[in-house]
Amino acid sequence: MNEDREKAGKPKYDAPAARMVVRLIEALCASDDPLGVTELAQRLGASANMVFRLLQTLEQERWITRVTDDPKYAMTLVPFHFASLPVARMDVVMVAQEPLIALWKKLGECVYLGVMHDDKVTYLIHYEGTRNIHLGGRVGEHYWPHAAAAGKVLLAYGGPELRERCVAQGLKKLTDATHVTRARLFADLERVRKQGYALDEEEYMEGGLCYAAPVYDYTGRVIAAVGTTVLTVHYRQKSIVGELGPQIQEAAKKISVALGWKA
Repeated sequence: MNEDREKAGKPKYDAPAARMVVRLIEALCASDDPLGVTELAQRLGASANMVFRLLQTLEQERWITRVTDDPKYAMTLVPFHFASLPVARMDVVMVAQEPLIALWKKLGECVYLGVMHDDKVTYLIHYEGTRNIHLGGRVGEHYWPHAAAAGKVLLAYGGPELRERCVAQGLKKLTDATHVTRARLFADLERVRKQGYALDEEEYMEGGLCYAAPVYDYTGRVIAAVGTTVLTVHYRQKSIVGELGPQIQEAAKKISVALGWKA
């Protein structure tokens, strides 16, 4: 593995310490048995002092654990937890494609699949509506969760720590309708939990209405939101809830069931 990298040539910008951490983690993951400082230093071609310091840092971050008094080290499941998150999102994306395309064809409006990333809403899938006016959502962009319907769903069903971080990062006023106080936001999130969907009533942009429903995984945890954004010239709150809501809920349910969720 290291030989292949060397053949590829030295990159223009390089961080030797970061590269050494990566190779150390790879060595521990590849080994059936715990490894000590001397063994790792030999495998990595590094000094024992460097390896020892890296091991201490990784142990403090709980990425590795000391398993013998020698000492020898082994990987924990902490890195697996973080590495599995994008894998889970990829699964959601694959499962969501067909139901979202069907929903998009039915509605003719923009539809999307959103998740929480860095305490903001990120679209993993976004299909533009078929009308002449497009609303501007883009895959990979980050959006303020307190003003977006998808964000409210993810905040409402997420943990209290997530909600507090959202408040701490600032409830930015985007329109006159945006919730800019903790009390107003939390009251709205309570409504979301009770009714099973979230609305954005011109809170993110003037003239825009959004409806979003939760997507559950096999454990019953909300991991994403399916939603639509429409213009007030075409819909009002009652019509978006009555006309579009059931179809969005059905698409979210299909995705959830495909992920192993049981109502």
